[in-house]
Amino acid sequence: MTMTDWKLMEEIASAPGISSCEEEVAKIIKNAYNELNIPTAYDGLGSLVGYKDVVDKNLKIMIAAHMDEVGFMVKEITDEGFIHVQPIGSWWSHMVLGQWYTIVTKDKKRYNALMGSMATHGLPMEARNKTVNIADVYLDLGVNDKQDVLNMGIAIGDMVVPWARFERMNDPKYISCKAFDDRVGNYIMIEVARRLKDINHKALYLANTIQEEPVLRGARTATHVVHPDIAFAIDTTLAGDTPMNRNICKLGGGVVLSMIDSNSIAPRKLVNYVEKIAKENDIKYQYAVFNKGGTDSGNIHKTYEGIINMTLSIPIRYMHTNHSIIHEDDVENCIELLCALVKDLNLEKYENLM
Repeated sequence: MTMTDWKLMEEIASAPGISSCEEEVAKIIKNAYNELNIPTAYDGLGSLVGYKDVVDKNLKIMIAAHMDEVGFMVKEITDEGFIHVQPIGSWWSHMVLGQWYTIVTKDKKRYNALMGSMATHGLPMEARNKTVNIADVYLDLGVNDKQDVLNMGIAIGDMVVPWARFERMNDPKYISCKAFDDRVGNYIMIEVARRLKDINHKALYLANTIQEEPVLRGARTATHVVHPDIAFAIDTTLAGDTPMNRNICKLGGGVVLSMIDSNSIAPRKLVNYVEKIAKENDIKYQYAVFNKGGTDSGNIHKTYEGIINMTLSIPIRYMHTNHSIIHEDDVENCIELLCALVKDLNLEKYENLM
């Protein structure tokens, strides 16, 4: 089985949408749900929830993925026409210098700008051995002064996102773009809904959440709207298969069963059940066991009386940079596993997870 709509994945990943500015992403996802005749609603913060086959509510399953991406916000416009920015989400300043970004104005105009950097010639050795303070980075629009910037309609608070192409690499199963964290999760949810279109299953809620990057805000409110019995957060996790990153996850190794992160631990009975379903369906999977980072699971599992919940992840290289890389097979394995879980789950099997 292969993915059916990489053009949609490209559209979702390429859309601008830092935390608090997810509207364009949500519109694309909402249109995809509409084409599948899935009703949708927004919660009070702006998370989008799709409601698939929710007549029988004796077991409510929720899948969640966050729509926001890491980026910046315009913080200050200098008299010389440079733009200082406020990071939204975690960045390593070493990775942002010399990269292209897109500023999106309130009236949706877009301007590309280069993140300025020091010339290496004459740079003192002590400076070469340090990363730049993220508060000191700035955008260069190639204009004369502040008035030029204001004439373009750029203002304090405008969104800044990486400018990157959607690119299949030399092995076309390796794919690069911005914002796969976590637009790939949103795409996976749409594809799961598409493949389950004419299949009977328990009530399924598709929560496309906002503001995950700054401490998981949308997951809390979306879970309160749905009040699920069991939930799966879909996100990305750090691949450790490069010379500079080493861990047990690798691209092409399958969907990742995330055992622990900084704010959640997967219930062991649920992990065992997910493993069983993966084996029965010949779905390739691997594990992540490190307590850094976090996903929507961090807030999902703590709502109400507690929600049985775990994270399924896509391994990703170069997370929180302008150009991340994922592998097509891992995405496909995640889609297949979620479809199998939704089809298999019933009230008796849920109760055995308690």
